[in-house]
Amino acid sequence: MIYVTDGTFEGILTAVFEAYRNREEPRSIVTEKCFQTTLDSNIRIIETNQEKSDRVYNAIVDKMSYEVLEQIYKAWLSEYHDVGTAIYKFIKIGLKIGKKVISFIQNPDVQKLNDLSMKVSKEVHLFTGILRFNKLKNGIYYARIEPDNNIVMLIADHFADRLSDQPWIIHDAKRDFSALFDTNQVVYTSEKITIPADYKDDREFEMLWKKYFKAIAIESRINPKLQRSFMPVRYWGNLTEKQ
Repeated sequence: MIYVTDGTFEGILTAVFEAYRNREEPRSIVTEKCFQTTLDSNIRIIETNQEKSDRVYNAIVDKMSYEVLEQIYKAWLSEYHDVGTAIYKFIKIGLKIGKKVISFIQNPDVQKLNDLSMKVSKEVHLFTGILRFNKLKNGIYYARIEPDNNIVMLIADHFADRLSDQPWIIHDAKRDFSALFDTNQVVYTSEKITIPADYKDDREFEMLWKKYFKAIAIESRINPKLQRSFMPVRYWGNLTEKQ
């Protein structure tokens, strides 16, 4: 049996609820986008249901912990193609052994979800250090990113605290998903944001930043391999000092 969901976190939790209610062991829980029909597949379309999702959500918190719930949520943000199945297998183990599931890493299903969660956490930590804002002509600060994982919601609070007196936009151009901060609250939107080519209002500051970056570099000690390990090449396209 293959469960097909809309791919949302609530949709996956609804699928977990249905698996228990139907006493079924789904071979996989996938989205329509990742689903491939095979001749021997039985398919069940799962409609997202908030009440059913909430029951699984509360069961995770009650029987495991809120920390475990956060770990599951981070794994979902990895957008791994089979994350629904990974979450289901993890929850199934957690409902049996409780909150110690988080350290039950000898089990490959637990280790898989831990790896996905850790992958997201590492990228969140990286972007809190390398994210660069440019000032728009209207005074709003804008940052364009293209992370591997769907991390905008996890980094927005950090920058709301750090830049609490400045309006800003963090735009995930890969997913067309943005966090907008007006100095009071963060709002999320999936509306497409188009920024004109001449959007920057801080060219002089940008030049100073590049000069600083060049000045602190010691030519005899330049180590491209080490630099790439701290700041992977795939992120360079949105970094001021690498333009």
